[in-house]
Amino acid sequence: MSEGSHQYLCIYGHFYQPPREDPFTAQIPTEPGAAPFDNFNEKITAECYRPNAELGNFERISFDLGPTLASWLDEQHPDVLRRIVASDREHLLRSGGGAALAQAYNHTILPLATPRDKLTQIRWGLQDFEQRFGRAALGMWLPETAADLETLAALHACGVTYTVLAPWQAAEPVDPTEPYLVRLPNGETITVFFYTGPLSGSISFESDVTNNADHFAHAYLPSYANAEKRARGVDQIIIIASDGELYGHHKAWRDHFLSRLTQTSAPAAGFEVVTLDRYLRDHPPTREITLRAPSSWSCGHGVARWSDGCGCTEGDSSWKPALRRALDGLHVRLDEVFEREAAPYLADPWAARDAYLSLREGWLAPDAFWSRYGKRGAAPRQPADETKVVRLLEAQYVGQWMYTSCGFFFEDIDRIEPRNDIAFARRAISLMWEATAVDLQADFLRAVALAHSERTHLTGADIYHALPRLAGDALPPLQPPGATTPTTAPSSEPAA
Repeated sequence: MSEGSHQYLCIYGHFYQPPREDPFTAQIPTEPGAAPFDNFNEKITAECYRPNAELGNFERISFDLGPTLASWLDEQHPDVLRRIVASDREHLLRSGGGAALAQAYNHTILPLATPRDKLTQIRWGLQDFEQRFGRAALGMWLPETAADLETLAALHACGVTYTVLAPWQAAEPVDPTEPYLVRLPNGETITVFFYTGPLSGSISFESDVTNNADHFAHAYLPSYANAEKRARGVDQIIIIASDGELYGHHKAWRDHFLSRLTQTSAPAAGFEVVTLDRYLRDHPPTREITLRAPSSWSCGHGVARWSDGCGCTEGDSSWKPALRRALDGLHVRLDEVFEREAAPYLADPWAARDAYLSLREGWLAPDAFWSRYGKRGAAPRQPADETKVVRLLEAQYVGQWMYTSCGFFFEDIDRIEPRNDIAFARRAISLMWEATAVDLQADFLRAVALAHSERTHLTGADIYHALPRLAGDALPPLQPPGATTPTTAPSSEPAA
């Protein structure tokens, strides 16, 4: 604790876009709702990411930049990404703490993931962060802040120091003006920050609250400070968390509100603007809290919004558990076939999967990958076997994408988000068929057919069949009910 009493303010922005790319073409289809832009990535970049970068806002807040968004910016608007990365570097040099946090790679709801997938999601997120920001991440944003003890233990095992949660994710009353320790099953601890719930909700959903930064700083911030701490001269922090797209996309001109608030209004009201890295360096937690698990920031039923369905979304949620069971069944088979087929060529198939992102993105040279992860420290002798292993790894990579959380967030399966998750499932099936001639399609279609749209009455199988067939789109032939799984070599022709 520093001398005297200091009041700190941290604005947290979760900057993320789901994968909009077709998993076969890697192209984003035109999105009419984004007009006059071709797609929402372009629209939100023009309205939010670019103006906030140009205003220097990323240098004065804590934020995460989702890997799917960062990758797209790197390809389409590298100048915007460079500005964002430079903001983190400048804040680190000036204050000794970074501005950016990592994010679990595919925005997967981690309490619903297998223990192995939790680690892969965290490791891929950390690898992506280090490559883009040039340093190791101290903190990691959990998608939807969804957490349980196994998730926090996985963060700790991967070297993550802290994360951010909603105050209702604590099992007991919490003072969000200080960080806490959560005791893990192995007896070790991890730090959690809790954002200020009502204030974060107001800034996100009540337009008049963010009309004037000066009024906000003087009328709202003091009422959420801890008066007893202030009287005792104890430092405290107010954390306001929201989707980063609030600042300019969801609400016009809020990028300028953020700039004014962090540069002028908050300091004038007696609040020093800090990042979480910077605050934690000087204010380590002194108290423990118990986690309510599983829990998240946008579902009052734990994580049911993304599994069994609940009242947090309108309409019929019965399609959600059916889609989840279909994906989980496919996931089990993907893992079984991968482990069996890759074992002759990889010393540890799962360690190789964790490293595959770096190979795929060109951060790790093929020779280095095979020397570390190949059987006997070498690539397979036959080029066809090397191609097979890479396809198996790519099937694992794509299989992680089919759990992108937005596929389960909304009210109906016949939307772009669930359709994309099903498309990634189809791509994983295609890759496995190409690599091994093992048919994973038939069982998946039977399972996903049980997921129905209340609005259009389409099933998940209908959505699967409606996905465009492309040249080179190798899939098992469709089998009539009761037919046996084919074992012949795959064809490059699309399924009928």
